[in-house]
Amino acid sequence: MKATRAEDPFLRKQSLMVEQLMAFALTCLVVVLVPGPDFALVLKNAPRGPGSAATTAIGIMVGNTILALLAVLGVTALLGASEVLGNAIRIAGAAYLLYLGARALLEAFGRPRTQATAAPEPGFGFRGNSPFLQGMVSNLLNPKVAVFYLSLFPQFNLAPLPPLGQHALMAGIFLLTALVWYVLLVHALKKISSALARPRVKRIITGGSGTVLIGVGGTILTKSLASS
Repeated sequence: MKATRAEDPFLRKQSLMVEQLMAFALTCLVVVLVPGPDFALVLKNAPRGPGSAATTAIGIMVGNTILALLAVLGVTALLGASEVLGNAIRIAGAAYLLYLGARALLEAFGRPRTQATAAPEPGFGFRGNSPFLQGMVSNLLNPKVAVFYLSLFPQFNLAPLPPLGQHALMAGIFLLTALVWYVLLVHALKKISSALARPRVKRIITGGSGTVLIGVGGTILTKSLASS
């Protein structure tokens, strides 16, 4: 008796792969939507204008793309295998978040400065106050993204695709999910840009975002130093 379509091994593998893809896509959505340092950074720069929020998001996506490429090539796994190197990256990331958070608090509650001095350039520069640079570095040193690639990628099996193809497909899904999220976020912030520009609102958002960045950075630093 011929095997039915439901019993066909190839169709069964295809069905399992679709199920795994749907589960992975849902996981990506949850990971992207959970607020973290990247979200706090976009929110921190939003009161300076839609251009700063958009440039921050572009920097984050560049960092995401670099990490995705490293994950596909297996470099991320190699870095994760080294406890010393992984801990050093986490400490560096925590220190950078503390730095950004401290600058945000100074901007929110320090002495008033002129707009030309206080606002970061919305361009793609590499100065310390560049929102693009802040977004890229924050994402590259974001432990949540590294843990995502190291911990979740191995949990999903997209056979019959080869391992390289599986990782490339999953990285693409994650990047697409993140891109859609940041496009929607920047669009929403643009709609309320006039409200965000009000001095009191700007001070509250910048100060609150800075507090979140310091809290996240302090937590990561404490855990990293405790495990070293």
